[in-house]
Amino acid sequence: MPFLTVFRGSFVTSLRGNISANLDKYRRNDKWIGEIGHKSIRDLETRIELKGPLELDEPDNDNLKDLENAIRVHKLLQNLTPLQARDPRLWTRLAHGDGWNYMRKRWPIERFGTDAEKGARFITSRYFIAQDDSRALLRNGMARLWWTAYMSFDPTRNNPYELTSVLLYTLDITQQILERNMGRSPVIVTGFLEFLLQNKSTLLIGGEQNRVRIRKLAIGLNLYGGVCLLDCLTQMDILKILGAEFQRILESEKTKEVKVKA
Repeated sequence: MPFLTVFRGSFVTSLRGNISANLDKYRRNDKWIGEIGHKSIRDLETRIELKGPLELDEPDNDNLKDLENAIRVHKLLQNLTPLQARDPRLWTRLAHGDGWNYMRKRWPIERFGTDAEKGARFITSRYFIAQDDSRALLRNGMARLWWTAYMSFDPTRNNPYELTSVLLYTLDITQQILERNMGRSPVIVTGFLEFLLQNKSTLLIGGEQNRVRIRKLAIGLNLYGGVCLLDCLTQMDILKILGAEFQRILESEKTKEVKVKA
């Protein structure tokens, strides 16, 4: 079974320091990273086993293939620990190597036209790990695939990735849940996603009103964490808290409707 290869730290530092000089390379469809430096100073083999080759689906128009690819990356890197999954060397290599075709379609630099400054910032956040925090991991094009699957994976379900489909249902849901403090705990994340799934008709299917409701629920639960250690709660506790918060949200909406009619 093959082992995972990452970039050497010195190579990542050099590559990141030369983003502006290499900007045109990020517009190329062919994988060019092998042209920079000798393999011996670029690659570092780990003892982390891979379950198979990394073959990602390329986005097709409005179908970004995030769910399919998140599941694929998570299955491939089943032996990865959360600590190892924070390593910038890993995700920088995958973004420039095996995941290049996906990255070119999913995160094309062309969206910024000739604006080199914006293009360089975009490359920094999507092809590298900009800083050492959870938000940076969710911006990297490859790391976000593994982390969204990892945080929503539930082996007790018939489909262990059922909640992953909820988390990636919209970009707003992903951001509201994972870019807050509560997004650091798989129990809290799966509890929140289970609540959304149980209330699919009033939270997932619809327009702006449902998006606002989800944001309010996320804010409410995050604030609850300010007076209670959410990590100590069970999924059932999370469901009860969200249920009470949702009732307050619905009652507030009814009150506003009455005032508008009056």
